Amino acid sequence: MALTDSGTVIKNQAGATYRDSAGIDRSTTSNLVETLVQPVVAMTLTSDQSKRGAPDGQVTFTHVLTNTGNVTDTYILDIVYPATVISGGTIYPDMNPKDGVADVADPIVSGTTIIGPLAPNETFSFVIVADIYAAATSGDTDSLTITATSQGAVVDGIPIDSGGVSNQTNTDTVMVTDLPIIEMTKAISADNGASPSGPYIVTFTYTNVGVTNMDVANINGVILKDILPEGMKFNGAVNWSVSGTELTVSGNTGAGNGTDGSADLSFTTCIAPDTGCTLKDEVEFTMDGLDSGASATISFEVMIASGITAATLNNQGIYGYDADNSGQVDVGEKETTNTNIVPFRINPNYGVIANNGGCDVGTDDNCDGSDDTNYEVVSVATAKQGERVAFTNYIWNTGNAEDTFNISYETSTFPVGTSFFLYKSDGITPLIDTDGDYQPDTGIIPAQGETCRAYQVTDTTNGYCGYKVILIATLPPNIAGGGPYDVIKRAISSNDTAVFNTVKDELGTIEASTVDLTNNHRAGTATTPETNCDDAGDNCGFGPGAETTPVTTNTVIPGETTRFTLYVTNTSGVPDSYQFEYSSTDFNSGVLPTGWAVEFKNSENVTISGVPVVNPDDTAVFYADVTVPETATTTTQSLYFKAVSATTGVSDIKHDAVTVDNSGFCVGLVSDSSLTIAAGGIAIYKHTISNTSNDPITNIGLVTTNNTDGFTSIIYEDTDGDLALSSDDTPITSIAALAGKASQIFFIKVLSPRNAPEGITNITTLTATVPCGTTTLTDSTTVSSTNMTITKTQALDAGCDGTADNPFSTDNISAAPDECVIYQLEAKNIGAKNANNVEISDAAPAFTSFLVIGTLPDITAGTITTPITNGSQGPIVGSVGTVIPGDSETLTFGIKISR
Repeated sequence: MALTDSGTVIKNQAGATYRDSAGIDRSTTSNLVETLVQPVVAMTLTSDQSKRGAPDGQVTFTHVLTNTGNVTDTYILDIVYPATVISGGTIYPDMNPKDGVADVADPIVSGTTIIGPLAPNETFSFVIVADIYAAATSGDTDSLTITATSQGAVVDGIPIDSGGVSNQTNTDTVMVTDLPIIEMTKAISADNGASPSGPYIVTFTYTNVGVTNMDVANINGVILKDILPEGMKFNGAVNWSVSGTELTVSGNTGAGNGTDGSADLSFTTCIAPDTGCTLKDEVEFTMDGLDSGASATISFEVMIASGITAATLNNQGIYGYDADNSGQVDVGEKETTNTNIVPFRINPNYGVIANNGGCDVGTDDNCDGSDDTNYEVVSVATAKQGERVAFTNYIWNTGNAEDTFNISYETSTFPVGTSFFLYKSDGITPLIDTDGDYQPDTGIIPAQGETCRAYQVTDTTNGYCGYKVILIATLPPNIAGGGPYDVIKRAISSNDTAVFNTVKDELGTIEASTVDLTNNHRAGTATTPETNCDDAGDNCGFGPGAETTPVTTNTVIPGETTRFTLYVTNTSGVPDSYQFEYSSTDFNSGVLPTGWAVEFKNSENVTISGVPVVNPDDTAVFYADVTVPETATTTTQSLYFKAVSATTGVSDIKHDAVTVDNSGFCVGLVSDSSLTIAAGGIAIYKHTISNTSNDPITNIGLVTTNNTDGFTSIIYEDTDGDLALSSDDTPITSIAALAGKASQIFFIKVLSPRNAPEGITNITTLTATVPCGTTTLTDSTTVSSTNMTITKTQALDAGCDGTADNPFSTDNISAAPDECVIYQLEAKNIGAKNANNVEISDAAPAFTSFLVIGTLPDITAGTITTPITNGSQGPIVGSVGTVIPGDSETLTFGIKISR
């Protein structure tokens, strides 16, 4: 096996594929490392020989020097002669042609002649013409040695042979005889040709260089066998110079014979494959000997077979002759001497086919590396958005020489954003440059008929070796549909860039990613069934939205929050992430009615805007908390929720709704009251009716009843809006409409009969009838000659210094936290008799505490029987004692509004 060329840079880059924490398939490559192949010198010198020679004659020895190292080298030849038999000699090149005959026109080779430079596997043929002493006698024997020495064994003083062979020696032996000596050389009409090609003419020239004639009448004098190298076929057209005639025609591969009347020749053939010659053709000639100094030739045609690997076919004949001049070639004299070696170079015929392999489905068996038509397209039907799509291409060496093929891709119709990367057969390791031209390639693929390497694929029918190249196309995540998409991949011979072949990698379409947004249950899939949500009729929002009608409707009262449970299920084949959006229409992201709000939360109740990654056929649960304003009227509001991927663009919309329910709110009446009047007197009660709902209420019926005979009651509206019953106010029996959250003041006038007994009490019941129900209040009127009224007024004390900032009144006022309000409670006797044991009581309202400063608290008569302290809370009671008719007493105290 040939050594790797010196200076070759062996490059290696590792690759890895993995799935990240988000479930997305990723790939990565290592750094590129390089190894420089060091020079190794090696050589062969062929071969040792023994030949006969006559005294004062010459003997020719043929040799071939071959550079079997991995670096171009030069050599010197050193010849050492023996003390006897061989008196000297001359080294001649035998290069043009390599026929075993000295190229006397070329300079002779001396001990200082530099042979080369010879590239790796290049040869130098030469002959040694040895001179024999005239005094030598028959039977003398001696040898010379020829040594070839590499001049590259040391570079800059550093040995670089690294275990290689830096010199070789052959021994050439001369046996002196005065009998016949046959010298034979071989030549061919051309030293190179294609496979197949021919015919070429092989010529053997044989000469009797001995001093004795051979008897042509002998049975045989010379026997020559030529075993042709495999791939070189015998083709007849045998010619013998002695007869001067063609013994067999071209194409006739059978045996034959010839004669000139006195000398005879016969030959036999064995054409492979045959019992005697399974691989190589053989031809054997038997002819009469020659007179001393006579010469003759034998020639025939050969053809170069098809399918022969580019290489050098070395061939030499082997012969024997009647060396003892006994009249025939004895058994021991047959096949004793080789001719010179004749090389014939099979020229490379580079070829390549790139296809989809044509193998049995799912295997590398029964592949077809010859079909560039039926297996031209590598097809993948569909792929997901963002998916890594693998195309497996088979690169076949259909030439007769080993070759390396550069791989490139071009003319892609894939969507913008698609990235391509070439990998070795494992689909993981990057495809890199191995031959130093900076283009990714297959590495060396053996020629047709050669043994494929373990990591390669084999077309056993055609004898091709191939290599699988994986092209990974990473699709853009935001493109779907379309197609077919294709990219053309080109395989180019590194030895002959005019030789190339293309293959088409085709993707049918890009399958759109999908997502399903559902209520309360995840969406069922073929892999993960969910019987509660695997059909549009399951009322969960299964399938593409938005739905025409709401899937889920939640009911909520104004000012409250309701929750929707949502599931986002990735129904695609690639991981994806999703953002969440909402709208009151389909679809205007983030737009809701005034005062409405939506907040998305995860299972840990943390506010979110989306989910980072959902793997294929996986789901994520989240919640949509919808808050309605306190002022919301009764309505059903559609809400649309969307899950959308910023990566793939896929989305789904879910149609839900919220019903605002005000039915739990109605009207309120403020409040029950009591008064004392004299017989025949009138009691005026001031009340407020309030709509606690956000919805308007109409047709509010008002009815009063009295439980004591003789008492009557009338309802008035505050027509003039002065907050007191006046002559301008109109009697009413109903209120036409009351807006949401609105209030209206009205009065009830209770009239006592003149004959009402002292101490009797009448209960007046007001009933308000509304669509949401009925509500009542009662006013208690007592007849007594003793009659007290109490009036409460207020004034702001912003500085909390115990002094009113403005006059006291019954009007509403505004105050801020940390400011104070002073109350005055006036108890007046409006009866005809003294009022005894009068007490005035009140309490600090919620969110306040008593203010004790200066004269506060104060009472005009009597004492404060429940002492209070500054900042305290609770009741305050003042004991007045007796109040005569027409007089009044006042309790004054302050409160402070809490922060």
